[in-house]
Amino acid sequence: MIARTCGAAPREVERWPSRAHAPVTAASLLLPLVERVPAMGAPCRMHPAIDRIGASLAGWARETGLEPPPGARFERMAGRALADAGEDATLLFAKWLTWLFCFDDEWDEKPAGRVTETVDAAFARLGLMTRASPLVPGPAGGSDGERPPVEASFAGLWRVTAGRMSARWRQRFARGLVAQGAACRAEAENRCAGRVPSPAEYPALRRGTAGPYLFDLVEPCLGVEVPPGLRESVTWRTLLDACNDVTAWCNDVASYPKERANGDVHNYVTVAARAFGLSETEAVAWVSDRIAERAEDQRAAARRLPRLFDRFALSAAQARDVSKVACAFLAAPRAQLEWLLESSRYGTAGPAARDGYGPVARSG
Repeated sequence: MIARTCGAAPREVERWPSRAHAPVTAASLLLPLVERVPAMGAPCRMHPAIDRIGASLAGWARETGLEPPPGARFERMAGRALADAGEDATLLFAKWLTWLFCFDDEWDEKPAGRVTETVDAAFARLGLMTRASPLVPGPAGGSDGERPPVEASFAGLWRVTAGRMSARWRQRFARGLVAQGAACRAEAENRCAGRVPSPAEYPALRRGTAGPYLFDLVEPCLGVEVPPGLRESVTWRTLLDACNDVTAWCNDVASYPKERANGDVHNYVTVAARAFGLSETEAVAWVSDRIAERAEDQRAAARRLPRLFDRFALSAAQARDVSKVACAFLAAPRAQLEWLLESSRYGTAGPAARDGYGPVARSG
């Protein structure tokens, strides 16, 4: 089921930069993973309505007051991850991606990311919105016009999204938001203390700051709700968490020069370099090894899904619907890689990237 659903005949496969012609950015350091990680080897299909989706997304960002970086092109990540979804579904996911990256910048690039009270207050306001019934007209805690753009846009997205889903799903989303708040608070405490996370603690911290609910959002975008027992199984959790880890750590490699310039230590490359006394090139290689290992965990979990569907007695229709969600997770690493190579969000190359992409194997 998974293989048949994910392997549909491509409508449009975009050309993307080969290793020889890729832009010299830190994201180029991820290119050797194409040969090591099967999920990152096959080019993604692009949604056929990507131009309309991009235009709609730009209009929505202007209306809400969000300011994504010029050329960020978040719609193209959504267009690859949800290439087979309806236009409205892919647009909704693109809006959430845009919101999440803009929200993330509030903590990574602004003084607020060092003030625990500010972090706590912001997440408390978002939590208040998620506790209000999406079926009741009007936002909770004030009108959208009284809120900063990042909160007003969240309120609008939440009303559109949560109304499609059960109370159980909304509670799950809210728990993910709480987890992100706790992780952002921990980062603020680290910044104030000048502390670099250890390699042992960093993966869970990074999984939290990435927004655990991002992966839950695939369900309302596709009009699917994964059955609770299946959703909480070890196999599904591994599939989801590994997807979070792979995409977050790839993002760390791409964003390392930017975050190093900002003095932010919350990056897996920085964590590895500090903990093990590695050079930048060696630290990128170490993180790349972790990405490859975690991608294999995701692949192994996907192979176990058919047996899990039988265990939970899913009907053929349910299995097809849940497979669509799983396929979005499996497409995410390659979709993100292609987006990182073309987006202007991380446009600065580090020394390892400028030096012929840098070796992927540890230097001896």
